[in-house]
Amino acid sequence: MKKITYKLLSLLCLTLLFMGQACKKDKVDHILDNRVLTDNRANSTARIINLGGFNQVIANGDSLTNFVVRNNIGPDSYKFPGTSYFPIDGRLGKTWNVPQDLFDAQGSAKFDFMSRLYQPTLLPDIKVEVKNDYSNPTDYFLMPSVFMTGQPEVVPIKRGVAAPSKPDHFKIRIVNLSGEIKNKGNNASGLLEDLTGSVSLAFADGTLVDPQTNNISSAKQSSEYIEIPYGTYQFKILMQNGRQMPALGSELYEFTLIDPPTSTIPNNLMNSTALTYAPIQTYQPGGIYTILVAPQRYNYLINEIGETSDTYQNSFQIINDNSVPANNTYFRIHGANAWDAQQISFRSNGKVIANNLDFGNVSEYANFVHGNHTVEALDAKGKVIASAQQTLRPAQNYTAWLYQDPSGAAKLLIVANDLSGAISSQNTNQDDATFARTQQKFFFFKRFLNFSGDNPYITFTSNNGQPVGAGNSAVGVNMQPGVPLFERPFASGSYNQPAFDLMVYRSKPNVVPGIWANDINKLKNDDFIAKKELYTQASRKIPVQEAGIYTIALIGKTAATSLATQAKMIIVKHNK
Repeated sequence: MKKITYKLLSLLCLTLLFMGQACKKDKVDHILDNRVLTDNRANSTARIINLGGFNQVIANGDSLTNFVVRNNIGPDSYKFPGTSYFPIDGRLGKTWNVPQDLFDAQGSAKFDFMSRLYQPTLLPDIKVEVKNDYSNPTDYFLMPSVFMTGQPEVVPIKRGVAAPSKPDHFKIRIVNLSGEIKNKGNNASGLLEDLTGSVSLAFADGTLVDPQTNNISSAKQSSEYIEIPYGTYQFKILMQNGRQMPALGSELYEFTLIDPPTSTIPNNLMNSTALTYAPIQTYQPGGIYTILVAPQRYNYLINEIGETSDTYQNSFQIINDNSVPANNTYFRIHGANAWDAQQISFRSNGKVIANNLDFGNVSEYANFVHGNHTVEALDAKGKVIASAQQTLRPAQNYTAWLYQDPSGAAKLLIVANDLSGAISSQNTNQDDATFARTQQKFFFFKRFLNFSGDNPYITFTSNNGQPVGAGNSAVGVNMQPGVPLFERPFASGSYNQPAFDLMVYRSKPNVVPGIWANDINKLKNDDFIAKKELYTQASRKIPVQEAGIYTIALIGKTAATSLATQAKMIIVKHNK
C-alpha cells in the first residue's frame, strides 16, 4: 500500500512539473510598429500625378479615401482620418503610385477622381481607366482643366525606368503640359504674362543643357531622357525668347508669390526682386527625373497691405521617376589654381581632375569612387609641386586648392563643400539640431577663404566693415592662409537682400575688422550673376544677386611682382 501511495505521489509531482513547464511563456520584447502603412502592397507601373487638385478617389466602385469634409476655420480643420490606401490623412495627394491589387486580371482598373471641400468647388469629377503594363510604365497626369485650355482632362505619358548607362550619371527629361490660363491674375503691377509655348532646359547661368531638351512644345509633350553627371544643379526652364519660367516653392510662403507680369518673386505690390524661383538640389547617381511644365496655383499681391488673390500660371516642378538609392560610392572634386601665373593641372590617384588651369581659375567637377586618395598638383611641365593624401567620402563635394603659404611653398588643401542647403540653429540643445534645422532649396550661401600668403589675418566684410555672417560672428573673421572655418562656415543671404559690397580688411586676433585693404578691389553684388545676358536679352531687370553656394577666396600676394598674381578676390560657384 505504501509503494502504491509513493508511486501515486511521484506521478502527481511529475504531472505538476509538466503542467508548470507547459504554462511557462516565452518572454518576447514588445515592439512598436510605427509605420504609416503596414499592409504589404506592391506598386504597379502606373502613377497618378494630380495637378487638378482632386482629393478623393474611388477605384472599381469602392472608395479608397475618407470623403471627410472639414470647416477650414474649425478646431479640427487639419484632422482627417487615414484609410488603408491613404493612411496619413485619407486623401489623395499630388503623386500616387497605384497599388497592384487594384487591377483586374487584364491589368485594368477604373478610377473616379473628385474634390470634396467645405467650400463649393468648380472641379468636375473625372473618370480614368488605368493600365498596369510592365512593358510601358505610365504616368497619368490629371490636369486643372477648369483653369486652363490646351490639354485634355487626363494626359497619359510613358515613364522611363531603365537606369543610366553610366553609374555616376542621372537621367532627366522635360514633360511640357502647359496651356492657356483662363482667368489671369492682374494687379497694379500688370497682367499675368503668357508662358505658353516651347520650353528648353538650361543650367543656372542660362546655358542650354542638351539639344534633346530644347524647344519641347506642348504638342510634342515629352523630350527624350538625357544623361548628366550627378551633382548639385539649379536647372531653369527657358521660353523661346529667353524668359525664365518659375517653379513653385514650398519652403517659404514668399516663394508661392509671383509678380504677375514677370512671374518673379515680388518685394511688394509694385516692386519685384527680378528673381525667378528655381530650386537647387542634388541629383543622385542612378536617379531618373522628370521636369514637369504645367499650370500650378500661385498667389499674387492685390494691395499694399499684403493681401493676396490666386491665379494659375505655367510653371515647373521636379518629379522623381524612381526610388533614388543613397550615394554610397561617388564623390565630386574640382581644382582651383590660387598659386601662380603658370598653368596648373590636378589629378587624383593618377586620374585627371583638370588640366592647364590659369591663375584664379577653377575647373569643372570630376567624379571618383570614394576611398583613400592622393591628390596632386602639377606645374606646366608636368612636375608634381604639391600633394595631399586624404580619405574622400561618398556623397561629398570637394575643392582642391593650390596656393602659396607664407614661406612661399606650394601647398594643396582639400576643402569639403556643404551643398545640402540645410541650416541649423545656433542656439540648440540637440547635438544634431534635429528640431532646429531648416532645409532650403533657394538659398544664398557664401563661404570665405584666405590663400594670400602675405596677409596673415584677413576679415571679409560687407559695406563699410559690417559683418558678413549675421547668424555666426566667426564667418569671414581673421581668416589665416589655408585655414578654413569648419563650423557653420556660410554667411546666409536672402532673396530680397539689398545691393551690397564685399570688402577685405587686414585684421588681427584682437582687432576686427582692422584696416581696410583698399589695394584689393571690392566685389559687387552683381558679380554673383553668372551671365547678365540671361536677363537683358529677355528684356528683364537684373536682380541683386543669384541664388547658389559660393566660396569667396582671397588669392595672390599684396607684394607680388606681377600684376597677374597680385592679391584679389575670386568667386567660385559650386552648383551649376
